[in-house]
Amino acid sequence: MSDTSPTSAPARSGSALARLPGWSRDLLAALLVIVTTVGPLQRIVEEPTMRGYALALLPAALMFARRQWPWGVLIGCVAAYVAATLVLGVSPFSALAAGIALFTIATRHPRRTVIITTLVVAAVMVPVAFMHESTEQHPFTVLVLATLAFFAAAGDATRTRRAYIDQIVQRAELAEQTRDAEASRRVAEDRLRIARDLHDAVAHQISVVSLNTAAADRTLTTDPDAARAALATARAAARDVLGEIGDLLATLRAAEEGAPRAPLPGIAQLDALYASLEASGLHVTIREENLEPDLIPGAVDATVYRLVQESLTNAGKHGADDRAHVWISQGADAIRLLVTNPTTAMNGGDPAAGDVPGHGILGMRERVAAVGGSIDISRQGGTFRVSADLPLRRTKGGTR
Repeated sequence: MSDTSPTSAPARSGSALARLPGWSRDLLAALLVIVTTVGPLQRIVEEPTMRGYALALLPAALMFARRQWPWGVLIGCVAAYVAATLVLGVSPFSALAAGIALFTIATRHPRRTVIITTLVVAAVMVPVAFMHESTEQHPFTVLVLATLAFFAAAGDATRTRRAYIDQIVQRAELAEQTRDAEASRRVAEDRLRIARDLHDAVAHQISVVSLNTAAADRTLTTDPDAARAALATARAAARDVLGEIGDLLATLRAAEEGAPRAPLPGIAQLDALYASLEASGLHVTIREENLEPDLIPGAVDATVYRLVQESLTNAGKHGADDRAHVWISQGADAIRLLVTNPTTAMNGGDPAAGDVPGHGILGMRERVAAVGGSIDISRQGGTFRVSADLPLRRTKGGTR
């Protein structure tokens, strides 16, 4: 006999009986009580009266209320058993209705409650059966006790199994939610990385193209050789940006997660960056101290390059006097970077507050945060200043 609590899903138990509608299980229980009551009643009572039949069959009617009021049904079944035993006598299956009611309670309550309830019910029903049984061996009394114990144990086992199945389902749902959340996080991280890489790849080279084409336009009639040189530089920058975009698209189209990617630029490529900016008309003063690229983690190496690239690109676009200063120093546990340039008003906005138009400064902050470093971007007087500390080692609690 299967039963479900109001909050559990019958289908989860996996049995055909559990998938039946509640009323059909109640009907099955009632029919079982009727069949096991009418036959024995005709054997123990020569001529049962209608009152006797009504008293014996009352528990069958109570089966239809056992899911809504299990405690009331149990009390009613025990009372009907006592009354029927006193009036009609003991039958082999007279405790069946009380056992089914006890089963219903056992599927919904903790084991301790079930044990106490079973002992209380047995303390009422067993003595009544014992005193009114005609044989000295008392087989019906033993059967009453066995019936109560069986249904209590079966109900407790059903409750335990359902709890186990519910726990498995919850774990599966949690695992699925965790996978979805992890996938969403990775997608967000990839989008952010792509946005940064696209900005870094395009913004600098387009700036170089813009500056050199402007220079070529100014010198086209007065200094054709300088104009040709500026156009050549612009053409090279255009090729470079096309190549970097191609590498980025190849990465995006890679079918396998472990597919090889184009190497990230780092400190070793800074000389080429300085040269391209010098060709564009930006004079860069460079000071590098104790740099040992082999001891620098790849992420920090790429971050140094991107910070210098973005800072110098901004210096060329927004700075004054076409000059900038770069200082990079490698210590025992960190790389310190400082880029400064004379500046004019930058279309309003305070870089320290992060409200300068564009995404470059935001990208610098995100890159530094990704490696556990710190960055300060500010305007002091007429100087724009980008200062960053990038750790060379990371600990479980952060950076060191």
